[in-house]
Order: sequence, then C-alpha cells, then structure tokens
Amino acid sequence: MHKHSNKIAYLDDPQRNGGLIAEALLDQLHIQKSDRILDFGAGTGYFTLPLSQRIDDTVYALDTDPAMLALIREKAQAPAIENIELLNGELTNSALAEDSLDVILASLVLHEITPLGPVLDNMHSLLKPGGQLIAIELEPKTGGPKAPRLTSSGLEQQLTGSGFKVAEKFFPAPSLYVLVARK
Repeated sequence: MHKHSNKIAYLDDPQRNGGLIAEALLDQLHIQKSDRILDFGAGTGYFTLPLSQRIDDTVYALDTDPAMLALIREKAQAPAIENIELLNGELTNSALAEDSLDVILASLVLHEITPLGPVLDNMHSLLKPGGQLIAIELEPKTGGPKAPRLTSSGLEQQLTGSGFKVAEKFFPAPSLYVLVARK
C-alpha cells in the first residue's frame, strides 16, 4: 500500500471538487491542443492526466511532494502518456522560462499559499501574452478561523493586483468556483 494512501484517496475524490469530474470541468474551459500547460500543485495528477490526453504539447506537473510526482509517473505508464514533464519544488525555482506557458491550472491549491501575491506575480511572468491562469477554489461557507479558503472576490482582487484581467467566473458546482484570468 502506498504510504500516502489516505492523502491520495482524498485528492482523487471528485467530492473534493464539488462532485465535478476533471474531464467535465476541462470541457468548460478554453484549452487548445497546442497549449503548453502547467498544472500547479499537481498532486495525484487529477487534472494532469486528462490534460495530457487533450493536448499535443507538454503538460508540466509541478508539486512539492516527490511522492505525488512518482504517483503521476506511475499513472501515466499504463496508457503510455509521454507529454508530461514532472517538476519538483516551488514555482520560483522551477525550470520554466518567462513567457513560456499558455495555461496555468491551479486547482484547490492557491488558498494554501501565504503570501499569495509573489506566486501570482511569478505565474503572470511565466504566461505568454494572452495566456490564462485558471484558478479553481472552494467558496468558504463561513469566515471562521478553520476556513482557509479564498473567496472568489478576494482572489479576483489578488489576481488584478498581479496584473491579470479576470475574463470569466463561473460556479461549476454549488461551492466550487473557477476564475479564468488573462495576462
């Protein structure tokens, strides 16, 4: 049994994403076959793997946990997916160049980053002109101390402060929101 089996089960559970399946959400986004994509905080590959099957270019899977990246590598072997590049570490010391990405997908991870501004600034610099950051988060139910979530309006303000223009906002599930911000 994998030593992170409880974490993996939690991260792979569609209920964590408001019951929305990765493929169904990707169908609602404007992703092109030619896009170069970064799955920021890739975790178990919940979005990395379906993205890799939709595009011809590279999907970069960035995570700070080497065990999660090993799991993505393992999951990609059976279907022989070869367009995933695994990146271990922080975004600030990744091997990605400025203006090199078309899309950055950040699913249920931005709320964990403090301070968020410098990471958003870095994401902005990595995106090509017109590139998009797709942020998926849960709207907090309460503002109590145990609710570490980002409100959609709070994230919109932070994105704007980092030079993004919010192009789209939608709720694919009752508590789940998606912000699409362009460089």
